[in-house]
Amino acid sequence: MVEIKGVRPGSIAGEVGIQPGDQVVSINGKDISDALDYRFYITNEEVELVVERAGEQTIYEIEKEYDDDLGLELAELELRMCGNSCIFCFVYQNPKGLRKGLYVKDEDYRFSFLYGHYTTLTNATREDLERIVEQRLSPLYISVHVTDTELRKVMLGIKFDDHLFEKIDYLTENGIELNCQIVLCPDLNDGEKLDQTIADLKGYYPMIRSVAIVPVGLTRHRKNLFPIKPITREYCLKTIAEIDERRSKLRQELGSSFIFLSDEFYIRTDTEIPEEDYYEGFYQLENGVGLTRDFLMRLEEEFPRLHNPTQRPLNFSLVTGTLGAEVLKRYFMRQLNQIPGCYFKLHPVINRFYGPSITVSGLLVGEDIHDTLVQERTGDYIILPPDCLNHDGVFLDDWSVPQLEEKLGKKVIVFPRSFETLFEQVHQYETTLSSDCR
Repeated sequence: MVEIKGVRPGSIAGEVGIQPGDQVVSINGKDISDALDYRFYITNEEVELVVERAGEQTIYEIEKEYDDDLGLELAELELRMCGNSCIFCFVYQNPKGLRKGLYVKDEDYRFSFLYGHYTTLTNATREDLERIVEQRLSPLYISVHVTDTELRKVMLGIKFDDHLFEKIDYLTENGIELNCQIVLCPDLNDGEKLDQTIADLKGYYPMIRSVAIVPVGLTRHRKNLFPIKPITREYCLKTIAEIDERRSKLRQELGSSFIFLSDEFYIRTDTEIPEEDYYEGFYQLENGVGLTRDFLMRLEEEFPRLHNPTQRPLNFSLVTGTLGAEVLKRYFMRQLNQIPGCYFKLHPVINRFYGPSITVSGLLVGEDIHDTLVQERTGDYIILPPDCLNHDGVFLDDWSVPQLEEKLGKKVIVFPRSFETLFEQVHQYETTLSSDCR
């Protein structure tokens, strides 16, 4: 059963008397355990809906159009916990004293389908796999890391064979597309082990559509954990050269490059970001694979339409991690400062919370941003990278945007992924401000 949190006014559910707090038991004889089950089974034109209230069940016979929803808002999915102890898991590298949610390890194929989260499938049962196939939960995003069985046990921190290939066989043979990732750890899953992993996975192409390779991240709080060598500039250069060679062979064999390096390899070595055709379908943007090129393409597309939305000069302060600062300086700042009446200043933030080796913007915390900006001259608007906040608008250290605004005395805006939208938000804010001052 799954709880009904809300009923949309005027909806089918509202008309038949279903109320918040009721429980959805089944649809057409199929037990409902979460919102995904509901979404899949509700598509029939004839629906037998069983709802429970105060221990009593009521059957609703409903006829509707195929695409019509009943108007129910169901309880959010509860995360399935991860039983692995991956040697590079970021949860183990968090400092003490953070909110409980930051110590939760999720391993949930449903969130893989819905939000692009990565799952190893180690806890996926036969029933789970059958459900994935029945409900066409495709594509899924799978953390593979290595296919060698013994090394896989070490890297995932497990003592058993998780039968990865049997699960991949079942999913791909039944039409489920997969995008895989490898967190690359020096002298562990690189070299011959990486060759083996790629060789094993390419046999599933095109059902395994892409394999992303991302560098391992190590924080200053990493203590008494499995020893992992840090990623160096020289290692990145070596990896780029080796992967380029592998991609060339794969293109000849598969008609696709199949493996893709994350942007970090190129940024850390001052190497030019690859062109659009390198990324083929941009299959793993959220994994930082092609994010820079995609952003640059979108900026070039919207740039001719960008203009100052106010009648006065505007100064923007762009907050970013040290890795993103290199990208912005190299590809974006000159172009942005050509917009008439607008000036953009870059504010790289060194990550003292996790340590300076953590350079990505998504792991910046409110206090580090504050401590950096309070020492610098900032513009009218402070623009934050969107991935440094959770869905509730909270930083990893529990700071909030209003808290940051109050301490800095400046308007803070989370970048809405396009400058056109940013300018629209600025215009709306200034219009409201002008109205309030009258």
